[in-house]
Amino acid sequence: MALRLADIYEELARMHREGISGVLATVVRADGSTPRGAGAKMIIYGDGRILGSVGGGAIESTVIEEARNMVGSKESRLFSYDLGPDQDMSCGGGMDIFLEPIASGPMVVVIGGGHVGLAVARAARQSGFRVTAVDDRAEMVSAKRFPFADIRLVGNEDLLESDLKIDSETLVVVVTRGHRFDKDWVKKLLGKKPAYLGMLGSEKKVGKAFAELEADGVPRAELETVHAPIGLDIGAETPDEIAVSVMAEIIAVKHGIRDTAKLMDKIGFKGRDRDR
Repeated sequence: MALRLADIYEELARMHREGISGVLATVVRADGSTPRGAGAKMIIYGDGRILGSVGGGAIESTVIEEARNMVGSKESRLFSYDLGPDQDMSCGGGMDIFLEPIASGPMVVVIGGGHVGLAVARAARQSGFRVTAVDDRAEMVSAKRFPFADIRLVGNEDLLESDLKIDSETLVVVVTRGHRFDKDWVKKLLGKKPAYLGMLGSEKKVGKAFAELEADGVPRAELETVHAPIGLDIGAETPDEIAVSVMAEIIAVKHGIRDTAKLMDKIGFKGRDRDR
């Protein structure tokens, strides 16, 4: 079956949802005799696999090699090729091929589909992050409620052993419907070492949760890596205000500002405790 342009775009969307990196090659100029015309596209994966074609033969092998060196980078490049003897081709034409990294972007995982979770997930999407929404109640993470989420999962913290993938670049927001659920999630998430782990709650509730976790054997040093109460302390009260404070903190961490408490001290602002 011939590959359709729609197949390329559908695969690009899947790669974005699932966090798969690669490079998109597009023929932007084709002069003289060339194996493919302008507009031909090919996806190159990190392991060298391809989808589509920009011409085959030596030219395509060269493009694949150059694209594999670009996987994970952020800068696009334009290459010009003379399809003569130097490329072991006798076409005699010339091609310009634009190589564009497919950057999946960081994932914000929102644990809890309530009012705050929904607001945070929406703000994350509007800020350019991919979004995974998780809740143990199917109706709280339905397609109707979270149409903008890349991934929607139903279940508890056991999902961390199956469908919910957390790595050192993932940003996790724990905003479930109750103290005990937050605590269970945080305990398991700490072992995954995400780039950001935040938990909703007032100073009192956070202190209680941390005391219980420490009694369960979680080292205090690990608990101190959790952003709790979650978000920059701007006095946020409504779900949308809390979402702004959470995303501000996440964006700060993304750009290397780890000590957000010190950032707020520098600004000189002191707000209220946040609660769900």
